[in-house]
Amino acid sequence: MIYSMTGFGSGRAEAPNLTVLVEIKSVNHRHIDIHVKGPAEFQTLENLIRQKVQSAFKRGRLDVFFRVDYKRENIKLDVNHTMIRGYIDLVSDLKKSYPIQGDLTLEMIARLPGLFTVSTGDLSQDELDAIGKAVGEATDTAIAQLRQMRIAEGESLMADIDRRVAAIGRYLETILAGADKFVEHYRKQLIARVTELAPQLAADSNRLEMEALLYAERCDIAEETTRLRSHLDQFAGLKTLADETGKRMDFILQEMNREVSTILSKTSGLNELGIGIGQAAIESKVEIEKLREQVQNIE
Repeated sequence: MIYSMTGFGSGRAEAPNLTVLVEIKSVNHRHIDIHVKGPAEFQTLENLIRQKVQSAFKRGRLDVFFRVDYKRENIKLDVNHTMIRGYIDLVSDLKKSYPIQGDLTLEMIARLPGLFTVSTGDLSQDELDAIGKAVGEATDTAIAQLRQMRIAEGESLMADIDRRVAAIGRYLETILAGADKFVEHYRKQLIARVTELAPQLAADSNRLEMEALLYAERCDIAEETTRLRSHLDQFAGLKTLADETGKRMDFILQEMNREVSTILSKTSGLNELGIGIGQAAIESKVEIEKLREQVQNIE
């Protein structure tokens, strides 16, 4: 099954006096990259969330936000005394350096971000276990929702990818249809070239062989078209893989682009005859580039 790396999931869990919300946003990334952000007093729960997310997905940047609302009668606040001293020292230094008037008041200090945090030190083990359980449940729900969205996005991606692969297949048929005329064109050119070089060929027996090899190399696109068809078949077979599908698809697309580029270079000097083949090759390259953009979002 094809999974997109783009999606969103949220989960909610409730218990007496407790509500937990977990939200996960996912975008494409070469590897797995998880960022968890939540209340400072519950940082110990970040590892639990990280482990669950990492076991559920293989690739993508996943930004996780969680919130814990726990209503309790007795709340203890921890104060960052180091931060207070730092602000007081900074204000004192500023007054010495600049003509600043006024004093730092308690009201000003109380507004400092990060100064007060809710302490979890007075929570019982049962309370901590209940909060951890709720966070785990909410995370599981968010992961399940995100996975469903990534599946839906993956199906949409594959529908578009299938259309583009089919288009490349049709362009390949156009190239193959013109290949016979392509060879005949170069055969006539070779005859004309041999006639032109007849006096030189009489003096240099190797010249004819060199000219024949040169024209044979130019007119032979059978190898490129065969490999391109093989790559198309391999690409279609990747849809059933369960691991690193996006990376494998991207590699095959690189190979497809190389074959089409070679076909295009070999047909560039054919004038009217090469227009159909060249146009089909160009359109194939356009589709391949669009496919490469799409597979960047596949897990």
